[in-house]
Amino acid sequence: MNKTSWFALATLATLTAFCVVARDGRAQNEVVLSYVTFYGFDDNDDGNPTHLGTDVISHATVHDSANEDLGTYERPGTLAADVGFLSPGTKVYVPALERYYVMEDTCRECSEDWLQSKPHIDLYVSGTGPELAACQERLTMESTRIYIDPPPGLPVRPGSACRS
Repeated sequence: MNKTSWFALATLATLTAFCVVARDGRAQNEVVLSYVTFYGFDDNDDGNPTHLGTDVISHATVHDSANEDLGTYERPGTLAADVGFLSPGTKVYVPALERYYVMEDTCRECSEDWLQSKPHIDLYVSGTGPELAACQERLTMESTRIYIDPPPGLPVRPGSACRS
């Protein structure tokens, strides 16, 4: 077997092993390219866009309020998305940040993008004021890989994503 054939076979085996179908029909460990933005206490609302400065979340599953947490599989941070893209409680791993998140909140811009077939997640980060705004701007990614329903045990970078 030549090197090209061996590489193709190894790649196919890796992809096949990585994509297992869940009971609900969605692929586990599905890799998706997504627009990734960030939000925090200052720009979070309680469902009313004029009520900013809150930690209220619309689909509490792991946390009672928006939380960056440890970013581990067992203690993922909060993420917002359109419920058509990610069901509440769905875990996501972002390799660029080496952090796990769980879908617990909604995001108007995420829903608008999803209607245009553009995956978009909004990740909660800690902090307030100019430091938070600078972090959100710096970390925003136009298109990056995310793993939907990832396995436990992937690398996790300790501390806030803002320290990345």
